[in-house]
Amino acid sequence: MKIQRPGIPAPRTPTARTDSPVTPPKNTVRSPATATPSAPARSADTFETTTRATARAVSPGRSNAARNLPAEIPTGTKDYYRKRYDDFVRRNPGMTPPSYYLEYGQKYCDRFSSLGPKDLTPEGLAWRDRTLKALQDAIETKRMEDPVGFAQLERDPEAFKKFAYDSHPDAYVQSGLYELPAQDLMKIGTTPDLKDLFTKDGLRQIAVALGKMDAGDVVSVARESARELWKDLKHSFPPLF
Repeated sequence: MKIQRPGIPAPRTPTARTDSPVTPPKNTVRSPATATPSAPARSADTFETTTRATARAVSPGRSNAARNLPAEIPTGTKDYYRKRYDDFVRRNPGMTPPSYYLEYGQKYCDRFSSLGPKDLTPEGLAWRDRTLKALQDAIETKRMEDPVGFAQLERDPEAFKKFAYDSHPDAYVQSGLYELPAQDLMKIGTTPDLKDLFTKDGLRQIAVALGKMDAGDVVSVARESARELWKDLKHSFPPLF
């Protein structure tokens, strides 16, 4: 038992809250940009970095699609479909492009562009030019309305061909098909290959186009067609007298 001397206070036991000395941790390296060890990190930088990384991790396909959208291609040109084909190949290496681009669109763009005054009347040639542009405009409009959806449609060749064929009747009729002379209608109708016309999509476009005719158009076209046909055939018969 210790005896306390008079006038000398007894030493107090240090407490963790008030009197315990704070010893800094050993081997602590402070960042030069940080004023004190307890300075908070920049929350804005952390948020931005995390947000970008999370967006890439959660939706990588959408990010890739946004960086790899179909290119805009001017319409009313003779090589429009070839450029659309090349644009698909650039964006989708190893995938098969829509067959419509070269096997139908470019083929008939070349074939109709080769027709001249000996094949079509001036009205027929003007209709040809309006129609070629209208068909290309239909594709570009689809692309502009939904670029990501258009890119997905291209990866389904049959669905893309159906979309393109369905755009044909309006392009034909709104460009003035039934305002042409009969000889133009005959030439236009016999220019495509039968194998392209007698398919499900080909027959549907013909039916839709014919459905846009009114009764007067049907009678007029039939009469003028018969008259033009007779002009072509009568030279094959020998004169009766």
